[in-house]
Amino acid sequence: MRNDRRWRRAALAGIGLVSLFAPAAGDAAPPASEASTVEERAGALPGVRIAVGAPGRQPVNLYFEEHGQGPPLLLLHGLGESIFTWREILPALAARHRVIALDLKGFGHSEKPDDGAYSADDQADLVARFIVKQDLKDLIVVGHSFGGTVALRTALAEGIKGTGRIRRIVVISAPALPAATARYLDLVLTPLIPDTVAAVVPPKNVARFLLKEAMGGREPSDEIVDGYAQPYRNLDATRAFLATARSIVNERDTDAIVKRYRELREPVLVVWCRKDPIVSLRSGRKLAAALPRGRLAVLEKCHHLPQHERPKVLLSVLGAFLDR
Repeated sequence: MRNDRRWRRAALAGIGLVSLFAPAAGDAAPPASEASTVEERAGALPGVRIAVGAPGRQPVNLYFEEHGQGPPLLLLHGLGESIFTWREILPALAARHRVIALDLKGFGHSEKPDDGAYSADDQADLVARFIVKQDLKDLIVVGHSFGGTVALRTALAEGIKGTGRIRRIVVISAPALPAATARYLDLVLTPLIPDTVAAVVPPKNVARFLLKEAMGGREPSDEIVDGYAQPYRNLDATRAFLATARSIVNERDTDAIVKRYRELREPVLVVWCRKDPIVSLRSGRKLAAALPRGRLAVLEKCHHLPQHERPKVLLSVLGAFLDR
């Protein structure tokens, strides 16, 4: 019975996870004339958009912001997130670094093409091209959750691997190995769930529920709820989210991925909250063991969002690693 209750709770969270990123009754996407496209809003945003892509392919407009001066540090957010997720630690990082916060393809203010190319390796290819185009060198890359997976894959991508452009990597609660996420994420593979739930559940309500789950029962502020839910009022963002989530769930062949990670020569700090309900600490230990120069740092009294739950502790752990 206890297992049944746990599964029912997981299923409810999974339904919410999907519905958060689809327009719901009473909170539908704005008309086309009011849609927050990159082109319409770029002039009012503090950052920059840049076209990135392989030769012969349609480029993707990626949005990024820069803050501070010093050694370059690239921030990569997780699934369903955006630059917003770094708001509580970015000022402190920018006090000592040139911080580049990037919205991954399909998220935040970056372009959201309907091309199905939303896997970690797809994203890593774009991030690698972004790094080269911006001529970033001696770079530190910090990624949270899915962004941590992208950070590792970027270091292995063409144009980056073996060049020394990336000096250090930090991954925070990253589903970088197959089958690392909680079981309820598998529900994104069920096509009926997004449509059914989106018809009855307002996105902000679900955002609040999911953030509370990710933070171990802590009530998120209205500002945080709005920050996470706001980008997902249009169908393009919904589609990109689901494509990314499905790519995470569908990834297989752990041995092949571990073999790739063993080629990494950069020092990697693996940061995990002990009570992470989304990507378990067990997965964090496996990941750290797979990395030739990996080191695990376990944070107490937090869950999947240490940047919101324990920002000062996270900054302390990061600082000890980044300043070496």
